[in-house]
Amino acid sequence: MSRNVVQTALDKVFFGKFNYETLPGIATARTAGVFMQDTTDRAAVIVEQYQGPGYFEARSEEQDVAGKSPRAGNPKTFSVVNYAESVDIPKNFFDDEQFSVVERTVARMGRNGRLSQDKNAFEVFNNGFTTVTTNDGAPLFSNTHTTLGGDTVDNLLTDELDDSALEAAVVALTEQLTQDGTLGGFMPACLLVPPALFAEANKIAKSELQSGTANNDLNYFSTVYPGLQVMQSPFLGASQGGSDKAWFLLSPEHSIMRWVRQDIETDLVGYKTQRNNNYIYKAEYREVVGAISYEGAVASNGTT
Repeated sequence: MSRNVVQTALDKVFFGKFNYETLPGIATARTAGVFMQDTTDRAAVIVEQYQGPGYFEARSEEQDVAGKSPRAGNPKTFSVVNYAESVDIPKNFFDDEQFSVVERTVARMGRNGRLSQDKNAFEVFNNGFTTVTTNDGAPLFSNTHTTLGGDTVDNLLTDELDDSALEAAVVALTEQLTQDGTLGGFMPACLLVPPALFAEANKIAKSELQSGTANNDLNYFSTVYPGLQVMQSPFLGASQGGSDKAWFLLSPEHSIMRWVRQDIETDLVGYKTQRNNNYIYKAEYREVVGAISYEGAVASNGTT
């Protein structure tokens, strides 16, 4: 059996599981509203925070127009990570038509490759209250972000998810200042939660009437923000190193990035070059996920 025929057969199984369809509401590393998607042609991505020109200023007739100097600062480097795995497949498996064993192995490899991609990506949220920092050196979700203009910005809440807490997050997002001290006016687009909060999040954000009450009040969130998506990821839950209480509110302008250097690729090393007559089936991808700025994002650790 030729190497090309073997690899084609293995790829069909691998990508059938790597590109698996997710359940409704499941966010992955490739979900555009959760991670801003970009590419890079380098081994590292160097980014800076941007300070705009600020508000317009009033001027009298013949007065010089106010001059502003937009600037960038707080450079940070995100190093691309290479993720890879390989499995040995004895030539005898193909010779003896033991295809089911091979298919199970490669299918699991494909699914685990996709799960690895998601697991690594969502660590940015899980560690966003502690070790994942933005360019200003503060945790992604913090009370002490410092803008390039010298303002202090708070994008960290502590309330458990309910109607009042979500309303507070919407207000915080809308009133959030940008790097030049101007109003961000960010609109909520995605409520991201662990599975333990998914049902409650949908009741709060998507019910036609006000959730958890016996009256007929219209639901503020589903009425005013009908486009607000509710998304979940198993990798945000406590069983995967996250929290069953933490939740995240994202605008379309947040800067939690996923840079892809190399999308998933596979290769097959033929048995003729191996001392033990094994094929070696390999897969790898290169990418990095990180947060540039607090802007456009608010989160709660759910501790109160």
